[in-house]
Amino acid sequence: MAPSNDRQIESSSVNPPNEVLRAEVPRRVLVVDADPPLFGLLQEWLADCGCIAVDSASARRNDDRFDLVIVDIPVPRRGGKDLVTRIANEHPGIPILALSSCFFASISCQGEVARALGVASALPKPVSHDALQSAVCALLKP
Repeated sequence: MAPSNDRQIESSSVNPPNEVLRAEVPRRVLVVDADPPLFGLLQEWLADCGCIAVDSASARRNDDRFDLVIVDIPVPRRGGKDLVTRIANEHPGIPILALSSCFFASISCQGEVARALGVASALPKPVSHDALQSAVCALLKP
């Protein structure tokens, strides 16, 4: 009699929340205009969901392909739209997630603010681990 694969089937059908994006090839996330402490935090939190964070200075040296771009926008009304347009032109078809301390905590991730900026999603800073992972998972769904 052949050994049962029930245990493998059971364990592969249930994904813990932080394993949602885990794949054989990690997803690559470009992080633009984040200061070193924010980049370090994003790097750690993105790793929790199977992503590799790459800062924009490193990306310029390597001409890499990315699955998502996260941009820190200090003042969206002062050049935020121009910054997003430049990023969208440099990385066509790649979803952009905007972070800003100028966004109100009550904004909808994919609501009016995101549409006005031309991004796929927007989150207020400080951002929580869960909010970031939820937005990243939503944007990187296969």
